[in-house]
Amino acid sequence: MIKVKFGILGVGELGLQHAKNIQFRIPNAELIAVCVRTTEKIDRLQKELEVPYGYTDYQEMLHNPELDAVVIASSTTAHFEHAMAAIRAGLHIFIEKPIGMTVDECVKLEEAAKNSGRLFMVGFMRRHDPAYADAKRRIEAGEIGQPILYRGYSLDPVWVAEYLAKRAEQNGCWFLDMGVHDYDLARWFLGSEPESVFACGGAYMYPIFEKTKDIDNGYALMKFHNGSAAFFYEGRTAPHGSHVESEIIGTEGSIRINSIPAKNRSVIYNENGVSVQCFSTYLERWAEAFYLELQSFADAILAGHTNVGANAHDGTLATTMGLAVQKSYESNSLVEII
Repeated sequence: MIKVKFGILGVGELGLQHAKNIQFRIPNAELIAVCVRTTEKIDRLQKELEVPYGYTDYQEMLHNPELDAVVIASSTTAHFEHAMAAIRAGLHIFIEKPIGMTVDECVKLEEAAKNSGRLFMVGFMRRHDPAYADAKRRIEAGEIGQPILYRGYSLDPVWVAEYLAKRAEQNGCWFLDMGVHDYDLARWFLGSEPESVFACGGAYMYPIFEKTKDIDNGYALMKFHNGSAAFFYEGRTAPHGSHVESEIIGTEGSIRINSIPAKNRSVIYNENGVSVQCFSTYLERWAEAFYLELQSFADAILAGHTNVGANAHDGTLATTMGLAVQKSYESNSLVEII
């Protein structure tokens, strides 16, 4: 079997998930190189993942002549630099969101990706989740009429808030870092581009976020050019676990996805009432979607496709929307988008 040979740049908790999927779950893909900051971690990862090449210099890895593609799962602030280098190296690119920290970075990367002749895919894994993919098919089939409102809740559990606060400067503000997933889904489901947004919120439980003009709970209402709208709630203090919930309301019906973030189908009846177990982390909730997106990426490379899933333009628009939401929050005013 012909296999796509991958390198991965950045092997934190999500990078490790991607690495394991490539090496142990995707039959037409093979992980041959990892790049991290320390030699100690390289040694451990090479043994754990059965990888022949390990690097601390990303440029050196990208120019390994055996590579076909690279997964960029490094710190958000380094995405633009790493992606541009991978384009220059002639590789197919799978990159985690956001693709850049500014609109200018995203536009430059989008143009470079378009001219590269290689596949460039952004890790908006929710599009590949079976429930979201099914909702998209039903909307396109006209089952709920014309979509007029998207409602998205993306909430991290409260027990990771302090950890996230320490990484705020590296990852960007929550309206951008978490919100891009919902902004991408809103465009995808509503079939239109954003026009304007108003956002509010605050650092209600963790004042430390105020230092970077960030929030632990934030809300935004966005208008789209076709007259539809979206409401976003991005939070970090869910007491029950990782909670991502979506609803698409149409003129003839609606679709709700994961309104109760149930980990399984078990319902517990005891002295505490009726309860269900919830996902503890995002890695649990999106495990299948993380696998499916990389499987589709490998399939597309071998089929010679130049577009699959979310592309660089989708990445640019999601970042543009996120920065507009953040600007609205900071200025307490309505912000025009595009």
